[in-house]
Amino acid sequence: MPLLIAFLLFAAASPAVAAPNCTTSVCVKVYTDPKTGKLIITANRNGSSSSPKPAPTRTWKPRPYTPRPKPTYTPPPKPRVIVTKKFTPKPVVKLSLSDQLAQLIPVKDIFHQPSTGALVQVPVNFWTTTPPTFKTSVVMLGVPITVYLAPTYFWDFGDGTKYSTTSRGAPYPSQSITHIYKKAGSYLASLTISWSGNWQASGATSAVSGGAIIQTLYTNVQIASAPSKYLN
Repeated sequence: MPLLIAFLLFAAASPAVAAPNCTTSVCVKVYTDPKTGKLIITANRNGSSSSPKPAPTRTWKPRPYTPRPKPTYTPPPKPRVIVTKKFTPKPVVKLSLSDQLAQLIPVKDIFHQPSTGALVQVPVNFWTTTPPTFKTSVVMLGVPITVYLAPTYFWDFGDGTKYSTTSRGAPYPSQSITHIYKKAGSYLASLTISWSGNWQASGATSAVSGGAIIQTLYTNVQIASAPSKYLN
């Protein structure tokens, strides 16, 4: 029972949660749009907390009548020159009830070594310049929001061989993704990158919804036959 009470108090004190029927001051939602490859961050302020309070009503009370004394004649004052000032209304700042940010996930390219003159039965090195992680931090309606995404790499070397890894590879000599082609020819190698992750707001962590963002890159690999040597 004490743990349940502590959890309820923590949930009530959290200013932003990712629930559709959010009852706190600001509701945050982070999701992906696989069609456009964009990360969407939304923050909405609840109407209950942002609606203006009604103005207090005033009641009129009659005052007792007292007769005014008869006015005495006084000569009219000399006319004065009245200088009128131009009235400039103050700008009215409205309270924003919602905010939205759409951010495109970065995409780079893929490479292979040797870029030309690759031979049969000799390893070909592959890598991508796509960043290994993606992080963005924004403040929306006063709530700090941080999003973390990480990619998974699916290599298809074009000869029927496929490979999945969390490493993006590197140029020679720090090569970690290599493939040996057994026949000469032209191969269309591809890399499919799948982004997924989570986001944090007000000390709470939630998964990014909407499905993974998929990016696909291609490179053409030319493989030549290796020369043969005959020894006596």
